[in-house]
Amino acid sequence: MKPNSGSTVDVLIGSPRDSFWETVKTILKGYYPYQLKHFRSIDEALETTSDTFTPVLALIDGQDGTAKTNEWVQSTKMNYPDSQVIVLHSSAAPLDFNIVKKNGADEIMHINFDREFISDVILRLAPVEMDGENIPITSLMPVDLRDMEADVNINFDVYVHLPANHRSVCMRRAGDVVDEKHLEKFKALKQQMYIKKTQMKAFFEYARTVMSLRNVPFPVSMTEKFHRSKRAIYEIMAQFLNGAPTDYSEGKMILERCRAIIADFELTKDLEASAIFDEIFRFTGNNRTLYHDCICLSAYAAYFAQLLGWSVEKRESAAIAGLLHNIGLSQLPPTVGDKPVKAYSDEELQAYRFYPERSVNMVKAKKVPLPQEISEAIGQHRENSAGTGFPKKLKAEDISDFGKLMALAYRFHEMTSLLENRQGTTPLQAIAQLKENALSGNGDLDLLMTTSIFKKFKG
Repeated sequence: MKPNSGSTVDVLIGSPRDSFWETVKTILKGYYPYQLKHFRSIDEALETTSDTFTPVLALIDGQDGTAKTNEWVQSTKMNYPDSQVIVLHSSAAPLDFNIVKKNGADEIMHINFDREFISDVILRLAPVEMDGENIPITSLMPVDLRDMEADVNINFDVYVHLPANHRSVCMRRAGDVVDEKHLEKFKALKQQMYIKKTQMKAFFEYARTVMSLRNVPFPVSMTEKFHRSKRAIYEIMAQFLNGAPTDYSEGKMILERCRAIIADFELTKDLEASAIFDEIFRFTGNNRTLYHDCICLSAYAAYFAQLLGWSVEKRESAAIAGLLHNIGLSQLPPTVGDKPVKAYSDEELQAYRFYPERSVNMVKAKKVPLPQEISEAIGQHRENSAGTGFPKKLKAEDISDFGKLMALAYRFHEMTSLLENRQGTTPLQAIAQLKENALSGNGDLDLLMTTSIFKKFKG
């Protein structure tokens, strides 16, 4: 679908809850072409004539269970047959995705866990063009600078985000080129380069051309791999959150999707130590999101496992644990929204500290055929050697090797991600600090494992 070039388009918001309305307004803040209209009941939505209101998109509250959600979806499709329908649900009530989709829903998404991907889906189903310096950052996607080539014509707009000013500035238009000086400046400052999500296809075509010019055997860019993997994670999450009856075939499908992501990034490929650290550094320096946490933790766990000399099978297990480590966060109260953990209430914080255990339970409920070591890795990735972690405050001797590996990978990711669009810790600083932490004896990391991994880094 081509982006709507008109000034505004109508969007229906169907929910009896003020909280849902406020959440949607937050998600779509700055998306000025979308004219949102809130309907508190199905009758109210049906009474509005199509002459004055012609929605291209409907966002329906799925937090009241399957039956009520079906009523909303069916009524919306009946009254506005050309409208795309997205159902946003939470842990408040189980939802049978199969039935809801059969009745007309185009997408079903978790209002909190899928938050970063909601704008992607909205812009795909109801694309609109936005310009100016106030274009929302969620309508842009970061690109891997290694996918860019100096002095090659671009067929997309290039943006830089200024978090301090809350502005996104267009620095190059389609038809221009990005010169070497600008690329080097971005790399030196660890600054993100962005494109419009509505121009994603154009960027992927450009990047494939660049890869071909470099004689890359399989010309798929890192940016495209990340996006493809996020889509796969969204599909995996949908299987976990679907309240429909399940069987072993669904568990096997989840496992195969995990393996496909790992294969796409070649996370278990045998490499020399120096090349492993090069790969590790490629995943650092990105904003933390739930999907991105899955990908990065999977990569760090697999690469750290290889540095420890673990077999390919154990490295794959570590990578799978990374992909599934945080699915339990989907069971947090809807009130959590996109708040930082430090802003949680006592009740929300108590629920948060059980998310590793909930992740394990969700894997078991979907009959994913995983060995015990993966369950241990998922359940123990927030434990530490000092016995102050969660959910069980395990002592060092009670944490498995996989649990210790995941805890180290999580800590490295925590340190090297962007914090509110600003660099947290460089990979080199993180390695130095983690080694010092382990050697001090009063840290929360396993001494032998941490030093065994990082002693192989030659700077």
